[in-house]
Amino acid sequence: MKVAMKRTPHLITVYSVIGFAILAASQAVALSQPGESRQKTLPSIAGKVEAPGISIQIDGRGEIVSAAPVEFSERIRLGNLRADENTTLEKRSDGGYTITRRYSETQKHTATLLQRFIPEKDSIRWELEITSPDSFWTVPITTEMDYAKAGEKQIWAAWGATDSDVRIISKELSEKVMNGKAAIGGRWVDPLVPARFTNRNWRYGIMGLVSDFICLPLFSVFDPASDAGVSLVLSPEDVLLNLDFAVTATGQLRCTRTQYRLGNNHPVKFTMHLAPHEASWRGGLRFLTARYPRYFDPPNPRVHQIAGCGAYSSGEEKIDVAKFKQMALGFNWKLSDDFPYMGMFIPPVKDADERWQRSCDEKTAAYKSPTTSCQEMNRYARYMKENGFSVLSYFNVAEYGKNMYGRKPLLPPDDPQLWKDPAAYLANTFPNAVWNPGLHTCYNAYIVDVGDPAYQKFILEQAARNIRLLPDTDGLCIDRADWLWQYNSKADDGISWVKDSPVRSLFLSWAALMEKLGPQMHQADKVIFCNLYPARLELCRELDGLYSEHGHMGLMFNATALLCLRKPAAVWSYNATLNQPDPDSYMQRHLYMGVFPTAPYPANNHCITPEPRADQLYLDYGPLLNAMRGRKWFLAPHCVESRTPGVKVNLFEASAAYLVPVTFGGESKTAIVRLRGIPAMDQLKAEAIHPGIPKPVAISTGVKDGVMELSVPLVRGCAMVRLALP
Repeated sequence: MKVAMKRTPHLITVYSVIGFAILAASQAVALSQPGESRQKTLPSIAGKVEAPGISIQIDGRGEIVSAAPVEFSERIRLGNLRADENTTLEKRSDGGYTITRRYSETQKHTATLLQRFIPEKDSIRWELEITSPDSFWTVPITTEMDYAKAGEKQIWAAWGATDSDVRIISKELSEKVMNGKAAIGGRWVDPLVPARFTNRNWRYGIMGLVSDFICLPLFSVFDPASDAGVSLVLSPEDVLLNLDFAVTATGQLRCTRTQYRLGNNHPVKFTMHLAPHEASWRGGLRFLTARYPRYFDPPNPRVHQIAGCGAYSSGEEKIDVAKFKQMALGFNWKLSDDFPYMGMFIPPVKDADERWQRSCDEKTAAYKSPTTSCQEMNRYARYMKENGFSVLSYFNVAEYGKNMYGRKPLLPPDDPQLWKDPAAYLANTFPNAVWNPGLHTCYNAYIVDVGDPAYQKFILEQAARNIRLLPDTDGLCIDRADWLWQYNSKADDGISWVKDSPVRSLFLSWAALMEKLGPQMHQADKVIFCNLYPARLELCRELDGLYSEHGHMGLMFNATALLCLRKPAAVWSYNATLNQPDPDSYMQRHLYMGVFPTAPYPANNHCITPEPRADQLYLDYGPLLNAMRGRKWFLAPHCVESRTPGVKVNLFEASAAYLVPVTFGGESKTAIVRLRGIPAMDQLKAEAIHPGIPKPVAISTGVKDGVMELSVPLVRGCAMVRLALP
């Protein structure tokens, strides 16, 4: 979240934008090439695998040639390698099949593909295992699926938008946004609307500022006429490197994995699921959250008591507590203004009273001293906690130092104050952590690889100091995850292979850190938020919530919400948002997607600050946002629908209640909403909370044939309906 107004704009470094734009363009060209047409005459059926709600038929080559309830065929490609016609099929005792097939490339590479189709209680588990006896090499691994009668089908994935716009944010525009002179992402597109098959590509998790992407490893195809759908779900427990999805207007879905190291008979393994469900986006999400709950449930459930509207402020002055409670303020991610330099968040001080020189590199409150101490920092955290708010400490695991380019060490290695010299400290403590000294970032800091053992040890020591010396903070919020999509060519993770060389994926570096940092913080009853960009599910396992700096833009806003189906989500807001024609719609999309905006907190940095219009908007919507605390998405089949054109509804469960945001009603005075699948629905009482109205309004309820229909009164086109036992 660090912003240097006179240096590189923080929305994303120019180097990252250019580099990824080239990569994305090349991937788009590759993915848009048409695949081979399927044989007109299918081979004879060699086997059938059935699980509740789904069945597939396999031919003698081990490829799916028919499926139900949604008809498709399938094959696996390994780049340009040819698959042998001779295939071994073995019937399993569980009713599945194991298939072995050899692939070869003329006088170059060979590989063996082992597939397993295993019936389970709610899906067919699909395992791939690829081995090669050759020297190390890599090849794109593509799963191709062809859907029959594509014109009658719908598709859905956790995308930023259903359209195909490519959004590249310029340096000039990003600077205007940070100065409050422009708003980007005002054009929000509802991500919960399915689309038709078309010619389109997505990357998994990368990069919201450049183009659209998918944030969850699943892809759903529906047949609305039969109310049937099947989702291809990739396991987040796999090692996920580069992953691309593409569809064609003729009904082909391609999932392509790249940069995996083959050779030396080392197996590369993947797990997928074919999950049947109703013709709705909720079905795939329901399967994914149930099968892999560790990636959706917060490790520290107390995070739901902390969550609410966010802030990113250096301010330590007293605030109007009652006003900010009405605004649904939850926490302040304390602006990174207190550390001596990036990475050294709390120096190795002898006690909480020892002071150090702050970096003072941010525009911050004038009253603040050029020095600080842990006692002073914790005093503010204690004040916030005593008044019902939380403080999250700034943390960053990918950037280190200040003015590092051309900087030479000044202090000798044995100097007890070595930490004050970032160049000397790096050279003597973790000299191999810098992975690309040519890249510039905020503070002119180095980009570092937290997979480096010495640097990782340093980061974990920083977290331990935070726990010990700032006891009244509630945890960390980690910044600058946008570097994680890179590869470190000076290290080797044993899995990745780029430009015919071993490398280390910074995704794997993150995973190695978080399996230690997560338990360390959670055992101390702290939480971890992250400004997670790129947005990928497997990166979330040890995170308790997300606070996205880029969430004011539609793509990252939607990704943040969909990654946080059972965790709190908060996003950036700007004063420029209030200059849009309809600020109500901005607030209502947050309610609809279950996301908290940033509150107009004093001394907020490059986000919304107090002013009469901002304050009033948040005071009006605060009761609706407060009702949303602790929300989790309710994913039962067809559980909620709007019968009023233009009105959007969703359904969440919260503590002892269910919540229905009714939004985008415009001039409508009422909306008809239908609910299904809620336990004890006939016993629930309903009330509507409206923006700018002091008290909730009771709503009549009634259940007929398992359906509750509500006539919801709207104010400013909106209501938050709360259903609970009396």
